[in-house]
Amino acid sequence: MNPKPFKTIDQQISILKSRGLLIQNEEAAKNNLRRYGYYEIINGYKDYFLVGSEDNEADVFKPNVTFEHIFALFTLDRNLRTQVMSALEIFESNLRQAVAYTISEKYTELQDSYLKRSNYRTGKKQYYRSLGREAYPIDVLLDVLKRITHSNAEPFKHYRDKHGNIPPWIIVKKLNFGNLIWWYQLLKGDQKRNVISIMTGLEPTLIEQLPDFEKGYTSLLSLYLDYRNTAAHGGRIYNHFSKIHELPYNKVIHTLMEISPADYRNNKGKSRLGTLAKALNIADDKTAYNELRIGLGIYINQYLELYPDEKNYLCDQMELSAEYLNKDFWKEQR
Repeated sequence: MNPKPFKTIDQQISILKSRGLLIQNEEAAKNNLRRYGYYEIINGYKDYFLVGSEDNEADVFKPNVTFEHIFALFTLDRNLRTQVMSALEIFESNLRQAVAYTISEKYTELQDSYLKRSNYRTGKKQYYRSLGREAYPIDVLLDVLKRITHSNAEPFKHYRDKHGNIPPWIIVKKLNFGNLIWWYQLLKGDQKRNVISIMTGLEPTLIEQLPDFEKGYTSLLSLYLDYRNTAAHGGRIYNHFSKIHELPYNKVIHTLMEISPADYRNNKGKSRLGTLAKALNIADDKTAYNELRIGLGIYINQYLELYPDEKNYLCDQMELSAEYLNKDFWKEQR
């Protein structure tokens, strides 16, 4: 083992200088390292700026690269992370209401009714580490939901004490995004199609005729959850992609996203940030999509004002067309 020893801020600055990094304002650089951390700023965003390392030697920065340049990319990514979180919170709110409305309409708002096991698909039995045993997904989910009905937090305690019942539109407030998606996935066919209809504006009868779309919608939710978790835990966003959560090719969904089969074979429409934006545009409520689109336009163009030569690099990493990043195009789309 070779543990990483603690380095003071002054030592960190010395290391960066020894590796060829220029520092225009050393005092500001020290403050930023102290506030955000060497690992977050340098290790998180250095790769694009490196000449490359050979045979375990220390990283060497390209000529004329500055600390301020790396910090600007770090700042851009932090802003993009905020926009992703904001957009997905809007989508998540829409999904909460769609699930709650569908369940209430079908099974009433009474918890003794809508929490019946027979109302849902069981899912495939699997091992749960938290339980230390195998169980059906529906049993694990219902346990989560029933525990919420006994919560002493508000507004759950108020509804239990005053009304003797916690309706679906209240219980969903306690669910995290992953459990909310889980609840959707365990709905039976008609109810699942109803949720998709509310979310997309498409008629349930049309969705029933497009089984690939219904299957693909679950993949979209998985991608949203991946970005939600990545952003929530401070992960890098601008060049994020996921093999586990990438979208399988889906004729209906990728046509809606204007991704051709050839585009998909060239690794477009899978899991990059541009794919997330296009996927959100499928929703009937465009608020989440616009939140992300406008945020991307503002923050990326702010960065490109300082470093215009990186336009193609950012377009490639985020899977955005160069046209999308033109200021005039962004203004026209507002």
